[in-house]
Amino acid sequence: MQHNRKIIYLAGFLYSLPVALAAYINSSFISSFTGEKLAGIVYALGSFFSIIALLIVPKIWRVLGGYKFILLVSFVFAMIFEALAFVHNTWLVVVLFIVFLSANTLLIFSLDEILKIFSEDKLTGKIRGTYIVLSNLAWILAVLSFGIFGRNFDFRHIYLASFAIMLLFFLVSFFNLKKIPDPNYDKKNITNYVGEFFRNKNLLRAYGLTFLLQCFYCAMVIYTPIYLSAHLGFSWEQIGLIFTIMLLPFLFVPIKLGKYADIVGERKILMFGFAITALATISLFFITRHTVLVWALVLFLTRIGASAVESMSDAYFFKHIRPENEEFVGVYRSASPVAYIVAPLAALAIFYLVPSFKFIFLILGTLMLYGVYLSSTIEKGDI
Repeated sequence: MQHNRKIIYLAGFLYSLPVALAAYINSSFISSFTGEKLAGIVYALGSFFSIIALLIVPKIWRVLGGYKFILLVSFVFAMIFEALAFVHNTWLVVVLFIVFLSANTLLIFSLDEILKIFSEDKLTGKIRGTYIVLSNLAWILAVLSFGIFGRNFDFRHIYLASFAIMLLFFLVSFFNLKKIPDPNYDKKNITNYVGEFFRNKNLLRAYGLTFLLQCFYCAMVIYTPIYLSAHLGFSWEQIGLIFTIMLLPFLFVPIKLGKYADIVGERKILMFGFAITALATISLFFITRHTVLVWALVLFLTRIGASAVESMSDAYFFKHIRPENEEFVGVYRSASPVAYIVAPLAALAIFYLVPSFKFIFLILGTLMLYGVYLSSTIEKGDI
């Protein structure tokens, strides 16, 4: 079983590399076609279709099995990266990005489900923590590579590099995941399992926690690169350095806290994570200096909190489901596309009501304070 987990760790790392390479340029790429304020609407459209995909994926998963499903989605994902490297039509960009977000969501679902199959409840925190650390190492390496592209930075190069790595992910999956055991999955219709999920107070709370975190990620991923490049004048080399420092907490926080949470539970860690994320994000509203170190340090603090919340909310959720509950994983992961609908639409309204782009940080940080309260409602019996 340990060998199988190592393969999933490798797959998670390889999957994260191309996604991370594209993540922080996607909004700038899309805004070059649609304008910066409408870029979030494209995310919202893609997220809407991602939710639909997550609702129907359990049935497809049961028919194809985990192995064939992950090969199909990863191949489609690779083709999308290649297409984005050469597209010039606005409407085609929108369509491709909708498929991009849907495929991304389905791969997250697939890897979650496979890792759960090879996990033991008493080691959930450690296993999830290790998986998250390796995945986030890929994110750090990806943004660090922005400096390699340097002055020759080009969106096409990023997407072609992502295409090549996603093909490697496909090959690793093809040769190493053939013997994935498919549990005797629950056969429930959508209405039944969605209703059951939200009637369970622990699963509902886990959903709320990850929804808040995904709202934070959504706003940061879409609007921070635009703000730093278009409003403060940072180069992509500087942005790459800032984001590299920003992501460092994801290398050491999840695995350390994962071991700790298996002993004492997730409540206090979640409260701490949301608190530091909220305060650091609010402080971004007051920073107007074009200084790499200042932005890198404050964004670093936001990710200390976010990485704690990410690892603990996942551990809390996966402790409350069984391997055959693949439909619950789909509902839980729908929090991300739901956030990517709600956050951009809210941001669009905010931009028309406030005098400055930077108000997004003030409002987002205030929202994260609610996560402190929600985390405090976890009872000892829930963990």
